[in-house]
Amino acid sequence: MSGSYSSSTDVSNVSNLLFIARYLNVNELEENLLLCYPLTKRCTGEDIFNAIQDYFCENEIYWAKCCGVCTDGGKSMSGCYKGLRGRIKIVAPHVTWSHCCIHRQSLAAKPLPDSLKEVLNQSVKVVNSLSLEINAEAKLKLF
Repeated sequence: MSGSYSSSTDVSNVSNLLFIARYLNVNELEENLLLCYPLTKRCTGEDIFNAIQDYFCENEIYWAKCCGVCTDGGKSMSGCYKGLRGRIKIVAPHVTWSHCCIHRQSLAAKPLPDSLKEVLNQSVKVVNSLSLEINAEAKLKLF
């Protein structure tokens, strides 16, 4: 299993932690939204890790089955010591980390002309809509 983690603020000014899991189901790679959790405290690496750890414990998901983590480049996510990345390394040193390709593209697109930004925005919307499909049956197969 590998996962993409993202923290974003919604219209009601609440930060939400999203966890999209990718895993092998028989011979097919599947991707589903596993967790959407409001972060009522601060959004530190420790707070984010604790929210994920609590969810993993409640649902009997084991870090030993996780092989990779993908996040944005913010310190609370990518920090090697106090960020989510560093906290995961303590409990699962085998897990690799990568910087989200969509986030990197977004950062690279800031100086783009408006016409190209619109193409990128539409591409991101398509990828996000595919990523957020929830399939309860497939989610159960993860466990």
